[in-house]
Amino acid sequence: MTSKFGGLAAKVSDTYRVEIIDPISDAILSDKHGNPAYIDVLSMDSDAARAFDTDARKRAFRAARKSRTGMPDDIDQREENQQKLAKLTKGWHLVDPTTCEVLDVECTPANALELYSEPGMSWLFVQVFAEASNAGNFMTRGSKSSSPTQSTSSETPAS
Repeated sequence: MTSKFGGLAAKVSDTYRVEIIDPISDAILSDKHGNPAYIDVLSMDSDAARAFDTDARKRAFRAARKSRTGMPDDIDQREENQQKLAKLTKGWHLVDPTTCEVLDVECTPANALELYSEPGMSWLFVQVFAEASNAGNFMTRGSKSSSPTQSTSSETPAS
Protein backbone atom coordinates (compact mmCIF):
# COMPACT_ATOMS: atom_id res chain seq x y z
CA MET A 1 0.00 0.00 0.00
CA THR A 2 1.33 3.41 -0.95
CA SER A 3 1.24 6.10 1.71
CA LYS A 4 -0.48 9.38 0.94
CA PHE A 5 2.65 10.88 2.48
CA GLY A 6 4.77 9.54 -0.37
CA GLY A 7 8.49 9.26 0.21
CA LEU A 8 8.27 10.34 3.86
CA ALA A 9 7.56 6.73 4.82
CA ALA A 10 10.42 4.29 5.34
CA LYS A 11 10.21 0.85 3.71
CA VAL A 12 9.84 -0.94 7.01
CA SER A 13 8.92 -4.29 5.44
CA ASP A 14 12.47 -4.52 4.01
CA THR A 15 15.44 -5.81 5.95
CA TYR A 16 18.63 -3.83 6.45
CA ARG A 17 22.02 -5.52 6.43
CA VAL A 18 24.13 -4.46 9.41
CA GLU A 19 27.77 -5.22 8.71
CA ILE A 20 29.38 -6.09 12.02
CA ILE A 21 32.18 -3.78 13.08
CA ASP A 22 34.98 -5.16 15.25
CA PRO A 23 35.07 -2.96 18.38
CA ILE A 24 38.85 -3.30 18.62
CA SER A 25 39.90 -2.47 15.06
CA ASP A 26 36.81 -0.53 13.87
CA ALA A 27 36.99 -2.65 10.70
CA ILE A 28 34.14 -4.77 9.37
CA LEU A 29 34.59 -8.36 10.51
CA SER A 30 35.21 -10.72 7.59
CA ASP A 31 35.59 -14.44 7.19
CA LYS A 32 38.66 -16.13 5.66
CA HIS A 33 37.23 -15.58 2.18
CA GLY A 34 36.73 -11.84 2.70
CA ASN A 35 32.94 -12.05 3.11
CA PRO A 36 31.70 -9.52 5.66
CA ALA A 37 29.95 -10.61 8.83
CA TYR A 38 26.42 -9.22 8.95
CA ILE A 39 23.00 -9.40 10.54
CA ASP A 40 19.82 -8.75 8.50
CA VAL A 41 17.22 -6.97 10.60
CA LEU A 42 13.77 -5.43 10.20
CA SER A 43 13.02 -1.87 11.27
CA MET A 44 11.86 -0.99 14.77
CA ASP A 45 8.81 0.43 12.96
CA SER A 46 8.00 -2.76 11.01
CA ASP A 47 4.78 -4.75 11.41
CA ALA A 48 6.71 -7.35 13.42
CA ALA A 49 8.03 -4.66 15.78
CA ARG A 50 4.60 -3.12 16.21
CA ALA A 51 3.14 -6.55 16.99
CA PHE A 52 5.87 -7.10 19.60
CA ASP A 53 5.10 -3.70 21.18
CA THR A 54 1.37 -4.49 21.29
CA ASP A 55 2.05 -7.81 23.01
CA ALA A 56 4.43 -6.11 25.46
CA ARG A 57 1.76 -3.55 26.40
CA LYS A 58 -0.75 -6.36 26.95
CA ARG A 59 1.72 -8.25 29.14
CA ALA A 60 2.41 -5.10 31.17
CA PHE A 61 -1.33 -4.43 31.60
CA ARG A 62 -1.99 -8.02 32.73
CA ALA A 63 0.95 -7.83 35.16
CA ALA A 64 -0.33 -4.52 36.57
CA ARG A 65 -3.79 -5.99 37.15
CA LYS A 66 -2.29 -8.94 39.02
CA SER A 67 0.02 -6.88 41.23
CA ARG A 68 -1.05 -5.54 44.61
CA THR A 69 -0.11 -1.96 43.77
CA GLY A 70 -1.74 -1.84 40.35
CA MET A 71 1.66 -1.07 38.86
CA PRO A 72 3.45 -3.51 36.59
CA ASP A 73 6.52 -5.23 37.91
CA ASP A 74 9.77 -3.54 37.03
CA ILE A 75 10.50 -4.71 33.50
CA ASP A 76 14.11 -4.72 32.39
CA GLN A 77 14.01 -2.49 29.30
CA ARG A 78 17.27 -3.90 27.95
CA GLU A 79 15.93 -7.45 28.17
CA GLU A 80 12.74 -6.42 26.38
CA ASN A 81 14.77 -4.68 23.64
CA GLN A 82 16.87 -7.83 23.22
CA GLN A 83 13.70 -9.90 22.84
CA LYS A 84 12.32 -7.44 20.30
CA LEU A 85 15.53 -7.35 18.28
CA ALA A 86 15.65 -11.16 18.28
CA LYS A 87 12.17 -11.19 16.67
CA LEU A 88 13.33 -8.65 14.06
CA THR A 89 16.52 -10.56 13.15
CA LYS A 90 15.95 -12.37 9.85
CA GLY A 91 19.36 -13.66 8.81
CA TRP A 92 23.06 -13.51 9.50
CA HIS A 93 26.59 -14.43 8.57
CA LEU A 94 28.48 -14.61 11.86
CA VAL A 95 32.26 -14.74 12.01
CA ASP A 96 34.61 -15.50 14.89
CA PRO A 97 36.86 -12.40 15.06
CA THR A 98 39.82 -14.41 16.34
CA THR A 99 39.87 -17.23 13.77
CA CYS A 100 37.87 -15.61 10.92
CA GLU A 101 35.90 -18.87 10.77
CA VAL A 102 32.19 -18.72 9.95
CA LEU A 103 30.04 -19.56 12.97
CA ASP A 104 27.53 -22.19 11.86
CA VAL A 105 24.61 -21.15 14.03
CA GLU A 106 21.12 -21.13 12.51
CA CYS A 107 19.37 -17.75 12.61
CA THR A 108 16.29 -18.31 14.75
CA PRO A 109 14.60 -15.97 17.23
CA ALA A 110 15.85 -18.16 20.10
CA ASN A 111 19.46 -18.12 18.86
CA ALA A 112 19.26 -14.38 18.17
CA LEU A 113 18.03 -13.76 21.71
CA GLU A 114 20.89 -15.84 23.07
CA LEU A 115 23.37 -13.90 20.89
CA TYR A 116 22.10 -10.49 22.02
CA SER A 117 21.73 -11.35 25.72
CA GLU A 118 24.87 -13.40 26.35
CA PRO A 119 27.32 -11.64 28.70
CA GLY A 120 30.03 -9.87 26.69
CA MET A 121 27.80 -9.41 23.61
CA SER A 122 26.52 -5.92 24.42
CA TRP A 123 28.83 -4.44 21.75
CA LEU A 124 27.02 -6.46 19.06
CA PHE A 125 23.52 -5.89 20.42
CA VAL A 126 24.07 -2.11 20.50
CA GLN A 127 25.31 -2.03 16.88
CA VAL A 128 22.32 -3.95 15.53
CA PHE A 129 19.75 -2.21 17.74
CA ALA A 130 20.99 1.23 16.68
CA GLU A 131 20.82 0.35 12.98
CA ALA A 132 17.35 -1.20 13.31
CA SER A 133 16.23 2.02 15.04
CA ASN A 134 17.62 4.31 12.32
CA ALA A 135 14.76 5.04 9.90
CA GLY A 136 17.25 6.31 7.30
CA ASN A 137 18.47 2.75 6.82
CA PHE A 138 15.04 1.82 5.49
CA MET A 139 14.56 4.78 3.15
CA THR A 140 15.69 5.24 -0.42
CA ARG A 141 16.09 8.46 -2.30
CA GLY A 142 16.90 9.10 -5.91
CA SER A 143 19.93 11.25 -6.58
CA LYS A 144 19.02 14.82 -7.52
CA SER A 145 22.32 15.33 -9.24
CA SER A 146 24.53 12.86 -10.99
CA SER A 147 27.82 12.06 -9.41
CA PRO A 148 30.96 11.49 -11.39
CA THR A 149 31.87 7.91 -12.22
CA GLN A 150 35.22 6.57 -13.14
CA SER A 151 35.71 5.27 -16.65
CA THR A 152 36.08 1.52 -16.99
CA SER A 153 37.81 1.92 -20.32
CA SER A 154 41.51 1.14 -20.56
CA GLU A 155 42.05 4.02 -22.97
CA THR A 156 43.84 7.08 -21.65
CA PRO A 157 42.01 10.36 -22.10
CA ALA A 158 43.28 12.73 -24.78
CA SER A 159 45.04 15.85 -23.49
